[in-house]
Amino acid sequence: MKMHGPLAKNVDQPIAGLLKDLKSRGMLEDTLVVWTTEFGRTPSCDGPLGRSHHAMCYSSWLAGAGVKAGITHGASDDYGRLPVEKPVHVHDFHATILALLGFDHTKLTYRHAGRDFRLTDVSGMW
Repeated sequence: MKMHGPLAKNVDQPIAGLLKDLKSRGMLEDTLVVWTTEFGRTPSCDGPLGRSHHAMCYSSWLAGAGVKAGITHGASDDYGRLPVEKPVHVHDFHATILALLGFDHTKLTYRHAGRDFRLTDVSGMW
């Protein structure tokens, strides 16, 4: 936990600089910026191998390309382990990104080994 502050400071200013630069050049409205974590982590050591992962929750944000600024969607529990408000499935998140880039995710289907595949899956929610 002691490293979160310094690590956040390492990326905070460069991210702000990127967004300000894109905006000042008139490019932010046409550029999608996606920032996301790999997954959540337990806040404390829960075994000899360190901390576990919370694969059901992670933080992401989008900017530019028509994304409405200042919106927060959803929330996790106090430990960042489980979604408790307005969960978004990763397939829906991918579909949103593709839509912002001008793609219809349902048309990005390919067939392999007798099965249809796509980034947003073909089966819906689990």
